[in-house]
Amino acid sequence: MIDILVFFIGASLLLYVLLGGSDYGAGILELLPAGPLREKQKHVINEAMGPVWEANHMWLILIVVILFIAFPEIFTTLMVALHLPMLALLVGIVVRGTAFTFRHYDAIQEPRSQRVYTLLFGLSSLWTSFWLGIIVASLNRGIIDPAASTFWDAYIAPWWGLYPLAVGLFVACIFVFLASIYLISETDDTTLQRRFTRHAAAANGMVILSGGLVFAASFLEGESLPSVFFRTPATLAVMALATLLFGVLWMFVRKRNPLFTRIVAGGQVTLILLGWWLLYAPDALVTAQGPLGFYEGAAPPATLRQLVIALLVGSLFIFPSLFFLLRVFKSR
Repeated sequence: MIDILVFFIGASLLLYVLLGGSDYGAGILELLPAGPLREKQKHVINEAMGPVWEANHMWLILIVVILFIAFPEIFTTLMVALHLPMLALLVGIVVRGTAFTFRHYDAIQEPRSQRVYTLLFGLSSLWTSFWLGIIVASLNRGIIDPAASTFWDAYIAPWWGLYPLAVGLFVACIFVFLASIYLISETDDTTLQRRFTRHAAAANGMVILSGGLVFAASFLEGESLPSVFFRTPATLAVMALATLLFGVLWMFVRKRNPLFTRIVAGGQVTLILLGWWLLYAPDALVTAQGPLGFYEGAAPPATLRQLVIALLVGSLFIFPSLFFLLRVFKSR
């Protein structure tokens, strides 16, 4: 039962990054100068996100619900130690959703208010992506201390440092990369397609540079990721494959094959998440007292059984509904 629940957590995280992450990346793109193409770009992003952006948050909600019910010790530890990053993430999600909704459905469409909505949408997308990366990076540093007696040790130290900040930047770059790749095929305007392709190329470079920064920051904090990678051959192989796929990706971009371009880009992000999982599994997080895994912090079997049944039955409705949603609005 625990394996099934862990699978649902992993699958939900992957889908949130691939679908919700691209929405965040689209918002970040709106912060970049666009000149006369700004309105066209805004229209494309509105049309691409409008039908699906709310559904994408379902995966994050599912992760929270599973942790709350099935792994209460892990949930409590995370929500206390990472209270401030979680609060920042929640504020960003709310502001971003509000700004996008008002921008998209405002009946007046007054230029000044539209500029405000667009700015808030872009800034909150960057803000939320950044804090999401910080939260992920804080899970396995071994700094979270449930017995901490000072405010700094309890609420600041678990997420503060060069490494979490670098991972926050890395996650934002991945989201921009995904959004740029996805948006290429969301428009028939060749000028916009070239613009999104340039953004994808720039974001591609930023992903590589920020990834290097993550390794450097981990070394400065005393946890050398390169050495950890070499101790885990499977992770090294996964990350090498993700790097090699960059060449395949740009081959499909040049051939204007949107389906395989999206598949390869999604595959790269999947491999990055898989590599991260292989580094630390089956530990959910590492505290100052040692690792806290899914098997050690699970709820009673009766609770797990009911949750597994609910998830399996719910999947019979969720996945067909999601497929139908994408089929209706993304059939082109």
